[in-house]
Amino acid sequence: MIFDDTIVALVTPFGKSAVGIVRVSGKFSALIAKKILKIIPKPKIASYLPFFDLSGNIIDKGLAIWFPKPYSFTGEDVLELQAHGSPILLNLLINIIISIKGVRIAKKGEFTKRAFINNKINLLQAEAIDDLINAQSEMSLKLALKSLNGNFSYYINKIIKKIIIFRADIEARIDFLHDEDNYFNYKNIENIINKFIISLKKIINFSKNSQLIRNGIKLVISGPPNSGKSSLFNILLKQNRSIVTNIKGTTRDILNENVNINNILFQLIDTAGIHFTKNFVEKIGIQRTLLEIKNADFVFFVVDSIKNYFKQLNIIKKFLPFLLNKKNFLVLCNKCDLLSLDLINIMQKKYKKNIFISTLTGFGLKKIYKFLFKKSNFFTFNENNFLFRNRHIFCLQHAIKNFKKMKKNWLSHKNIELLAEDVHIVEKVLNEMNGSNISKKMISYIFSNFCIGK
Repeated sequence: MIFDDTIVALVTPFGKSAVGIVRVSGKFSALIAKKILKIIPKPKIASYLPFFDLSGNIIDKGLAIWFPKPYSFTGEDVLELQAHGSPILLNLLINIIISIKGVRIAKKGEFTKRAFINNKINLLQAEAIDDLINAQSEMSLKLALKSLNGNFSYYINKIIKKIIIFRADIEARIDFLHDEDNYFNYKNIENIINKFIISLKKIINFSKNSQLIRNGIKLVISGPPNSGKSSLFNILLKQNRSIVTNIKGTTRDILNENVNINNILFQLIDTAGIHFTKNFVEKIGIQRTLLEIKNADFVFFVVDSIKNYFKQLNIIKKFLPFLLNKKNFLVLCNKCDLLSLDLINIMQKKYKKNIFISTLTGFGLKKIYKFLFKKSNFFTFNENNFLFRNRHIFCLQHAIKNFKKMKKNWLSHKNIELLAEDVHIVEKVLNEMNGSNISKKMISYIFSNFCIGK
């Protein structure tokens, strides 16, 4: 598709840097090259050239790369200018370019949107580019690269091809329903539909891990006041984010920070101390704590090892009875630096499932990381993981819903024409994942969440 206008944007972050890259895409890219560089560089070769303003004055020297259509990211003529990373210089360069008639500043995600519209990439790959840019862990990065390379598209297209074959087989028999030689296994239809439903449900199950990898595994640090929750929060975060004092009830609200542990993203949450109180503000903080714990993937319950152990654990029984059966629930006995080694050994034997730590000396912290590493292995990278978005899950759920409707219609009517139409509807729903049959409004919404310059 040929767009009437040409777009330009800074593709590197704004601010001082060694190099800043300006990208131009569209039918006037060659004209811009002639005006800024005085020549059109050799294709796909980095050329060191002077950059001129429209009056012929040199404003900088840098690298210019020319990508003639269709051999570019967008499928259009593309010019990339690598200048020195002065914000003033880069603004000057962009202002010179947009002063040329037919050229404007690119909108959010517009380069990638043009690549999609020009069939250089499908919608799943386009979204993977945004996921790659915003990856907050090595795991997220790997999964985004998989989708960008087309693995996710291939996986979905395999199912779509089976659906197309299924529909083609049905439609081929519609005109010959009364032909004696036209054998059609009506009993097998229900089994085929069930297999499609199972396949789609498996993909949705993969998405559960994906959401945790993308958004982070929710790790809530809870326990009584002054047990060392905020100190542990700061240690895991490796910065003094949470205020630590000896005053009871210092933390009254929820603190939420992302941290990368063992190449897995965690949402680390510090909470208000859980205890019996008449203080109205503290009660609100405790209610918020209980809500965070209910929605947590992991819970660390920090207790003070020098205080009455059973009295502290009684809080769990009173406030959080559901925690006792939670698999990813761990009691951390803090302040063990105030105990003798002999007493620690005795208590460790007695309470084998607990970890004794000291947020002051760092004792036992390796065991915490070992626990997280072991538990997070459940979310490890494998060939069935992809970075799912809500849009993908909605399409899959919508397809399953239509398959169930198809099954109901088939069992009720045994109408092969209606079956063919139902199969066609499911095919269209799944094609939306790759970007086929998707509305312009949805396309605009997806790319509006991208950064400018991508």
